[in-house]
Amino acid sequence: MTKENKNFTVRLFVCLILVAVMVGTSELTGEREVIFPEIAALSIGAVAAPKQCWITDRFRMVFLIFICSVIGILIVRSSPFAKPINIIAAFLICQMLYLCSGTSFAPMISAAVLPVLMNTSSIIYPISAVTMTLLTVLAQYLLEHVGIYKREKFVTKPKPAVYDWLCLSVRTAVAALIVFPSIRFGLNFCVAPPLLVAFTEFSNSESKARKNPIKTVLIIVCCAFVGAMLRYLLCTLAGFPLISAAVLSTAFSIIVMHLAGQYMPPAGALGILPMIIPSESLLIYPAEIAAGATAFMLASVCFRKKDNENA
Repeated sequence: MTKENKNFTVRLFVCLILVAVMVGTSELTGEREVIFPEIAALSIGAVAAPKQCWITDRFRMVFLIFICSVIGILIVRSSPFAKPINIIAAFLICQMLYLCSGTSFAPMISAAVLPVLMNTSSIIYPISAVTMTLLTVLAQYLLEHVGIYKREKFVTKPKPAVYDWLCLSVRTAVAALIVFPSIRFGLNFCVAPPLLVAFTEFSNSESKARKNPIKTVLIIVCCAFVGAMLRYLLCTLAGFPLISAAVLSTAFSIIVMHLAGQYMPPAGALGILPMIIPSESLLIYPAEIAAGATAFMLASVCFRKKDNENA
C-alpha cells in the first residue's frame, strides 16, 4: 500500500469515528437533535479530502456553525411566518454572513436551514453542532501535526463587490422559486439544506463541481440513495442500530468520491440526513434529492454564463 493510500485510509477511519460518536451519542441519549448531518460534510471537506475544500480557518468554521445554528433555532422559536418564508429568511441571512465572512465556507448555510426544515427548536442542536465541529477541526489539527493532512494557509477572501451582492440576490430568488412549490406540495427534501449549500458552491464562478455537472449530480444522488436504503434495510427492516447505517453511508460516500476523484461534501451530508427524517419518507427521499439537485445544478449554470459575459 502506498503512503498516499495509507494516509487516505487513516483519514477515512477518522471520519467514521466522528460520525459514529455523533450518531452513537444520539442513540444513547435518545436525542435526535444531536445528529447534525453537515458533520459528514465537514469531515469529508476538512479531513477525508486531500486538502481542505473551503477557504477558511478552524476558528471561523466553529464560529460560523455556532452563529448559524443559533439563528436557525431562533427562527423556529420566534418567527410567525410559514416554513417556506422561514427557510428563505435563514438562507438569505446565511448568504450575507457567507459573503462577509471572508471565507467560502458554505456549510454554515445548512446549520441554519436544517432546524427550520425539521422544526427543531432544542438548544441541544447548536450545542451538538458546535461540539462536533470542534471535534472535526481538532481531528484536522492532529492529522496535520503527524503529517497525514496537508496544512492550507488561510488568506481572507476580498471584500464582496457589487457583483457578489447581485449573485446573492439571484441565488436567493432562485432558491425561493424552488423552495415555495417544494414545501407547498410536501416535497421538502427537494430543498434539503445540503442542496442549498451545494447550490451556493455551484454558483461560485470558481466552482470545480459544475465543470462536470452530470458526474456531480450522480455523486449526490448516489450518496443520498445509499444513505436512505441503508437506514431502511438495516434499521427499519432488520432492526440494527442507527449507527450502523450512518457509518456505512459515510464510508460509501467517501470511497465513491475518492474513486471519482471529486470530493463533494454536501453529498456526504445527504447520506446522513436520512438518519433523522421520518421513516415513511425514506423511499421517496432519493427521488426528491435527485429532482432538487438537478434543479439547483441547472440554475447554477446560469451563473457561469453570467460570469463569462462579465469576464
